[in-house]
Parts: sequence; C-alpha cells; structure tokens
Amino acid sequence: MNILVTNVHSARNAGDRVLLEVTLAELQTQFPGCTITVAMNNPASYAPDQVVQVIGSLTHWFQDDDGAWRPWAVLAAPWFLLQALAFALIRRWTRRKLPVLCIGAQRRLLHAYADADLIVSCPGNFFFSGAGLGVPFFLAVLALAYGQLIGKPLYMMPQTIGPLRRRREQWAMRWLLGLVRVVLLRDETSEAAVKAIGLRHPRCHVLPDVAFLYRGKNDLALVVQAQAALSELARPLVGVTVINWRGHDRYHARPEQYEAAVAAALRAFLQTHGGSAILFPQVCGPSEGEDDRPPSRRIAEQLRGDGLPVVALAVEATPAQLQAAYGQMDIFLGTRLHSNIFALTAGTPVLAIAYQYKTHGVMQVLGLGDWVIDIQQVTAAGLAAALEKLWQARTALRAQLLRTLPEIQRQARQAAAWIRADFVGLGP
Repeated sequence: MNILVTNVHSARNAGDRVLLEVTLAELQTQFPGCTITVAMNNPASYAPDQVVQVIGSLTHWFQDDDGAWRPWAVLAAPWFLLQALAFALIRRWTRRKLPVLCIGAQRRLLHAYADADLIVSCPGNFFFSGAGLGVPFFLAVLALAYGQLIGKPLYMMPQTIGPLRRRREQWAMRWLLGLVRVVLLRDETSEAAVKAIGLRHPRCHVLPDVAFLYRGKNDLALVVQAQAALSELARPLVGVTVINWRGHDRYHARPEQYEAAVAAALRAFLQTHGGSAILFPQVCGPSEGEDDRPPSRRIAEQLRGDGLPVVALAVEATPAQLQAAYGQMDIFLGTRLHSNIFALTAGTPVLAIAYQYKTHGVMQVLGLGDWVIDIQQVTAAGLAAALEKLWQARTALRAQLLRTLPEIQRQARQAAAWIRADFVGLGP
C-alpha cells in the first residue's frame, strides 16, 4: 500500500510539522504496513523515519528552500507541465511510465503519483485567496488534481477553505472538491464557504483540527532557556506568539499598530500583576516573511525599554518543546493558530488574535469563540482589556478545557478512519 501525502509546507512551521506527523500516525494506524511518500514545499526541513519518504512538491519545482521563486524554473513551467500531463495520461491509459526529460526531483514526484494507491491532502490552510496572482493557491489545487488526472482516488484531511475572493478561485475550488472522495473540513466557516461556492458534497464532514491529537514529550528546554535569559522568571507567566503581519497580508496589514497593541497589552498586564512575558518562535521560516522572530524582537525591545521582564526566544524549537513550554504558562496570547492549539491541549487558557478566519472556526469548536479578536480590529486598549478578562477567567477556562478536549480529540480521530472506510469500499 503506497500513500502520497500532498500539500505539505515546511517543518520550520511547528503547526505544519504537527499536522504532518499526526497525519502520518493516523494513516499508519488505519493502513498498517503502508509506505508513505510526502510531497513537501520545503523538503530539506524534515527528516523522515524509515517508512516515510520526503520529496519535493509541485511548488518546490518553482521555489528554492527559502521560499524564493526560481526564475529559470518559472520560465520552464510550460515544458515541465506539458511533460507532467503526458506522463499522467499515458500512465492512466497504458499503465506504463513515460520516460520524462525533467530533472530528478521532478521525476521522483511524477513517479510518486504513479505509484500511489491513494492521495491525501495534508491538513492545513492553503486553499484561500492570497495576494498577487494567487499562484500558490493554484499550485495547491494542481497538486491534488494531478492525482485525479493520473487515475488515483483523492482524499482530504481536515482543512480550512477560504476566504475565496476571486471567481476563478471559487470555480477552481468547486471543481477540485468535486473530485475528492471524502472532504474533511475543520470548522463551520469552511463548510459555509464550500456551500457559498455552490458545492453540495455527499461525503463532506466537519471535524476538529487533528493537531488536537498531538501530545509531545514534556520537554521543558525552552522554559529553562527563558529562565537563563532572565535573572528571575516571576509568575504569572504570559506566553505570546506573534506573526510578521506585513508578510501575510500586503493589502490590509497594519503591522506597526498590531505590534504596538500587543506590546501595550503586555505592558498593562505586567505593570498590574507583575510576572514575565515570553515570546515564542512558533514559525521560523522558510521565508523571511514567515519568520516570527523579527516581530518578537521588536515587541520585546519596546517592553525592555520600560524595564519589564520579557524575553524573545530565538531558538528554532520542536513542537514538543513548544507545547511543554506553553503548558507552563499561566495565560497565553497567541496569533499563530497552532500555538493556541498547543497551549489549549496543554491546559493553558488562550486569548487568540485571528489573522485568518480559521482561528475563529477552531476556537468556536471548543466553545471559546468569545476569546478571539480579529487582527484588523486589534487596539491597545481593547487587547489589554481582553487579556485582563482572560486572567480573571483563567480558572473557569481551565476547567472547561478539561471537560471539552476529550470529545474534541475523539472526533478528530475519525478523519483517517473515514478515508480508510471509503477506500476499502472501492474494492480491488
């Protein structure tokens, strides 16, 4: 049994890494003895085990390991895609592999599609309208649709779909989801987006994000490093993740206001309650715009100017280290979606800043929809008030998490089981 997992970005994003690792574990549970190939945008970032092979994705044909576009590869795109088309059609009609003239990395990807028994899109959030021409969106669509062209059954682990602002992207998404045998979404907002583009899929289900299944080892290395960075690490401890907002939304970004609001909220909290703030690097690349460390440093510098105890960690940490550290926090102010999930699964109350609507959807699944602030609406006063409210409600929220998380995790485990049930139903 050969499984190809597509649309994996980078292990330098701790959330993406956990989504991949949970997907691999769940697929291996449902398909014992299977061999899995992972097509990854940043393959150099992940070292697989013996039963998993990592190769470059379709996007990696055109980008280097730092996420920069390769000009020569972009110019050669028609030649690459024409060969891929011919390879798929001949494979589907004759069961033979057409010799192709493309370079080794591209040849390995085509052969992985040909050898797969089924193709699974990794969980995540890549089917949305981005800036510019929307090339990453269409590459993500093509990465899955190519499996249909070559004659393989397609499946989708829980995704966020949208927002889809352009008609061409709405049409492409409706067409793609119509090809997928089982569509799994991770929030009701995505379900509404799918219905809004006119799709009524017979096997479309809403399940919690599979990152809720992740339980790393209790590795407290980051907490030790933070203690070393400060002479005292006084409680309460406020954990924080921020993003390079300019790199995520060039049309609506207000990076200076956003970072100033986070700094002001932390300043108000620390001046009122004492304690320490720790800014964690949830994502360290691969591109400069994805790196959380520069905005963390800028915010830390603002607070240090007031003599407040704050540390911005620069180490590229593992998900297990991050989750363990988040579990030591008293409260958590998170912009990165999966930093919030790591904190919640570790039992720490979260105030989430939503830079895409996926955060609203995931928090609503837990009954925590009131603890989300849209990044476009973040102000210093509003964020400070919300953080104070979180502090006052922390005990009740911890109890709520203890009640709700087991059921959320039970539901999340259904994803790979539904894929197996449908695939087995196809017969030989």
